[in-house]
Amino acid sequence: MAVEGLDTVAEVSEKGGVGKTSVTAGLIAVAAEQGLRVGGVDLDPRSTLTDELGVSEPKLSVNDIYYVDREKKPRDPAEIARDVLVRAGKEWPSNVFVLPCVREFGNRETDPATGMEFRLKRALWGLRDLVDVVFLDVPPRPGGKIGGSALLATRKVLIPSTLLNDGWLGATEAIKSIEHYNIPGGLNEELEVAGVVRNLVPRDGEYREIHRYWDGRLQETFGAQVLPTVIKNYAVRETCRTARAPITSAPGREAKLLTAAYREVLFHTLPHLKEGRS
Repeated sequence: MAVEGLDTVAEVSEKGGVGKTSVTAGLIAVAAEQGLRVGGVDLDPRSTLTDELGVSEPKLSVNDIYYVDREKKPRDPAEIARDVLVRAGKEWPSNVFVLPCVREFGNRETDPATGMEFRLKRALWGLRDLVDVVFLDVPPRPGGKIGGSALLATRKVLIPSTLLNDGWLGATEAIKSIEHYNIPGGLNEELEVAGVVRNLVPRDGEYREIHRYWDGRLQETFGAQVLPTVIKNYAVRETCRTARAPITSAPGREAKLLTAAYREVLFHTLPHLKEGRS
């Protein structure tokens, strides 16, 4: 069961290169635009989301939430999370926060500490009065402890996929992992797949038969779980990432198209947000 009173969405694929971080950052940007207090959780030791949100060399990180010193009494992750949470960089709205990541967090994947996988859920519980919605950027390690901790903590999963073999494989394997958690009697029966979102889709002039083929495979495999929204691969996305700025702040037609796409995905995933605007 996920944290009550807090919207939680994890971006999950068991292949890298499908744009999980770009989707996470896009959702954070459009959620902040709605006036929500938004938290990003970077669970990837490469710290790409941390960097994109404008945070450098954090004093504390998610590693402090997960790590337990065997020689000391464990601290409550809910308390630690409140210390770890920091505001995003100056280019981002003041209602955006992040639990940053550091390279050392990769060591937790093989950490034998008892109950470590449950610490993230408790940590998010500790933030429920500080943020309204949380987006988790999950690393692509199949069956790993960190990914498992995210599936224990979140209520919804969004699966980004490119129109390539790796995109389809990553989505297929992610579904298999999710099914271990949300089966009757599983550790998170309320866990729900919000959908598979086609991401980094080539622009019209670069769209080839191979992309059409894998689009068909996604539709065949996942059916109605494939969202109607398509997120195109526009260069402005990388421009914003380099500038450590939200897509919502960028000028031009392509930025507006991407912002609209992320907003559609947000409202599909958390429909009550759209209803609240009506």
